[in-house]
Amino acid sequence: MSRAQDIAADRTERLKPGVFSAERGGRTHLMAWPHHISLPAGHPTAEVIARLADTGQPAGAEDPATELLRREGWLDQEFSDDRGVAFVVRQLRARGPVPAVGRRLDLSRFAVIRAEAGALILESPLASAEITIHRRELLAAALCPATDSASAPGELAAALGEQLLATGFLADPEGEQAQELRYRQWSPHELLFHDRSRLGYRGYVGDGFGGTWWGRAAGLEPEPAAPPPYPGPRVELAVPDFTDRRLSEGSYFDIAEQRRSERVHDDECPISVDQLSELLYRTARVRRVHEEDGVEFVSSPRPSGGSVYELELYPVITRCSGLDSGLYHYDAHRHELELVRPVDHYAVRRMLRVASQGSTTGVVPQVLLVVAARVGRVMWKYEGMGYAVVLKNTGVLYHALAETSSAMGLAGCPLGTDDAVAFTEATGRDPLVECSVGQFIVGSSPGRREEQSR
Repeated sequence: MSRAQDIAADRTERLKPGVFSAERGGRTHLMAWPHHISLPAGHPTAEVIARLADTGQPAGAEDPATELLRREGWLDQEFSDDRGVAFVVRQLRARGPVPAVGRRLDLSRFAVIRAEAGALILESPLASAEITIHRRELLAAALCPATDSASAPGELAAALGEQLLATGFLADPEGEQAQELRYRQWSPHELLFHDRSRLGYRGYVGDGFGGTWWGRAAGLEPEPAAPPPYPGPRVELAVPDFTDRRLSEGSYFDIAEQRRSERVHDDECPISVDQLSELLYRTARVRRVHEEDGVEFVSSPRPSGGSVYELELYPVITRCSGLDSGLYHYDAHRHELELVRPVDHYAVRRMLRVASQGSTTGVVPQVLLVVAARVGRVMWKYEGMGYAVVLKNTGVLYHALAETSSAMGLAGCPLGTDDAVAFTEATGRDPLVECSVGQFIVGSSPGRREEQSR
């Protein structure tokens, strides 16, 4: 008999961290963001709270008070033997009904396993708990039931299997509700990202989530507002004159109502460098930078989470009157373009091909604006939600570009695709430091030339 089978498993229950209780209005209130339960005076649950909070208690107590706390997700469970802790079940929310085991179940396709500090962390956006496994062999034993008694899993592996089932990590491998749209519409990485980039059941703002300024606490230097320059030639852009534009352009209501996504450009009369300059100036220029506590904050025409403005624009020029073709970086601090690569570079051509396919036209745009993010500007401050902030800021930039293109009579269209690999190959930037997150095409509008010719 194996050692795992020979040793009895111990289970200890205790209140999950961050729980506190208060007496008010003759009732006992148990709270741990975002959970709250109100118990009448004299309810037996109030009497076991102190014991559970201090040292915990051996599992197995079936009194109504403990059962209520267990069912509603207030108790973490620790499984151990004489070798120490084997795995810990950290409850996040109330448990759902345990599925009936009519056939063999396997890990849900939404389950994710990662290593952390020598342990395995098992999580899923559909599970009611997070499980930390300190002995990796237990997971294999729990998921692979034995065919004979000699190789049957020990008590700990069997207990882990029971917890995987009870907390929602197991599913039917042949279906997992395959015919239900609500499951099939989510890919595993998208549902996990949605779950982990929002507050959910994992604590409160500031508890490992939100603007925690963790980078400062870790002794890491913040990224400066301006990125490192490229060595290529620079092109000064003219500052547009808005004297007459304020009167002739119309109201924001009119601009928004006439806005539409235009994917086709007028190559006989392409966009000019002055028009591109104005579009960049009105949507992406840096108006000013100020420093607070060692962090550089930025002011720009569009809003951005935390005022750190991590997004950079890289115009890929194929047809622009007054400007040579090529991949440029827009220096928003100096309102200049700096050449990064020639347009015939293989990675630049690939970005253009992805854009032409993403726009559904199959035609190379006059100007492709590649949106990149210097993620450290955001992630140094925000914890657990940094990349979600980047994508939301990208949407804000899309809106600014779309509305301004409409106001200027340009054909603009945000795209849902981009090629992060091609961007890295073209720019040479470290993708963990700066990565592509979006594309926007813009050029001259055939309809505008028709209007002017009437």
